[in-house]
Amino acid sequence: MTDHLLFQLEGQIATITFNRPRVLNAFQGIMFQQLLEMLDEVSRNDSIRVLLLTGTGRAFSAGIDLEELSHDLDSATVNEGQRVVLDDLQEITRRLVNLQKPVIAALNGLAVGAGAEIAIASDIRLAAETAYFQFTEVRRGLMETNGVMYRLPRFVGMGRAAHILLTGERLPAQSALEMGLVTKVVPYENILQAGMEIANTLAANAPISLRLIKQVLNQSYDLNLEEVMQLETDGMLECFASEDMQEGVRAFLEKRAPVYKGK
Repeated sequence: MTDHLLFQLEGQIATITFNRPRVLNAFQGIMFQQLLEMLDEVSRNDSIRVLLLTGTGRAFSAGIDLEELSHDLDSATVNEGQRVVLDDLQEITRRLVNLQKPVIAALNGLAVGAGAEIAIASDIRLAAETAYFQFTEVRRGLMETNGVMYRLPRFVGMGRAAHILLTGERLPAQSALEMGLVTKVVPYENILQAGMEIANTLAANAPISLRLIKQVLNQSYDLNLEEVMQLETDGMLECFASEDMQEGVRAFLEKRAPVYKGK
């Protein structure tokens, strides 16, 4: 295990930090496997309510380490190692999207290629003023992964997604805010604090409600109105049967902060 990915647990919030600042936190293949292991730990640990992703230095992540990739190129064949790395990449999106806990991406700096795609797979994105998204695959003879072709058009619209992906142009933080891709832009020095503030807000909410809302939101684009309303009814019935709902009502009547247990 290297120190290129840092895992920190603070109360009910887990933070994973991409930590190769010398190369803008570019991902080596082994790091994708380590990230999957960390996501497994977040999923298993019931004391964790929220996951925060961020980076060290001036980058969230520059994506796949192209120097490492260049050592493994053969124009005539696709080797098994390349397929394994791609499978790991796609699995990261599955884990983030299906994680029954909200995921916040606090973009401290540039998010390029796979770095941008991991941010897109998160539930909430906020960015430092100096941060930007860039999908450079089209400029490197590559193609997007991590489900970005599915998720990005749903966030910004098909026309904007086509422009962003086909040009490979930079998308500054302010532009990302205007089109709804991020929900908050803050000074660079405040990005981690802003991420933790949102994480603490989420961690104070009812875990069952967080899980159900995330699940239905992720399904809503592929269902019709009646199907979504059925999921809403099912979710409300699950909430009604929970101890947390009773605690929420009691806390409101007693004018105190609720203490949720996820039961």
